[in-house]
Amino acid sequence: MLLGIPSLIEFRTVREHLAFARENGFSFFEMNLSFPWFQSDKLDIDELIRFSKEYGVGYTIHLHDQLNPFDFSPEIREGGIKSIEYALHLAQMIDAKRLTLHLQNGMYSSVNGTKIYAYEVAIDEYLSYVDEMARLVENRLNGTDCFFCIENTKGFLPYHRKAIELLLSYPCFALTFDVGHNAKASEDDESFILSHKDRIRHFHIHDVTKKANHVALGTGYLDIPRYMQLAKEVDESVVLEIKETQAITKSLKYLENLR
Repeated sequence: MLLGIPSLIEFRTVREHLAFARENGFSFFEMNLSFPWFQSDKLDIDELIRFSKEYGVGYTIHLHDQLNPFDFSPEIREGGIKSIEYALHLAQMIDAKRLTLHLQNGMYSSVNGTKIYAYEVAIDEYLSYVDEMARLVENRLNGTDCFFCIENTKGFLPYHRKAIELLLSYPCFALTFDVGHNAKASEDDESFILSHKDRIRHFHIHDVTKKANHVALGTGYLDIPRYMQLAKEVDESVVLEIKETQAITKSLKYLENLR
């Protein structure tokens, strides 16, 4: 099981993240492409490769939080696909073994107080776009040890689960299990994710309180020992997705006491 750090608002450069990761014994840095300093026009791939060798720290990639390659708008969908193509190229060049994508809820109309989601109404069209993206990713990752992972966020809706089942029919797709998001979504996703336990390839582990998410381990109400044991059983990469450095170092001490 490898431990990594997330992208941190305290830092502005890849080098700062890698230095912090090495100083604290982490194996990788998860570069979130939502951050302004991690955009394609600001990253130098040769520099990323050199930094990784210099610090002995690898990479994973988190695609833009709002990226939606399944939008009904062809222009937005095209932009989403281009973003994915760039992320796949970046992953290949810097040897990132995991990419993570959120599934968007899409637009909805409220009818008599009930949300009617367009993706549910137009499920066949939605799934056709999911399959189109899946074939593109499979073509790029086939035969590699890199996985394109779907992360749980605010709770999988029925059409999300259909999309995931479709994506998992392709070998290059897998799951990122975010235990904090799961708790905030009333744990609705855990049974579904664990029904595909053999396809979990990545974890986001952090604690949560009633008011906050992504807080230091042991400061919230999650059963962190249980989730760490699951991560050890699966033996895949784990991001301590805690959003500030002091809380990360505090969490490392917490994990030391678990051993």
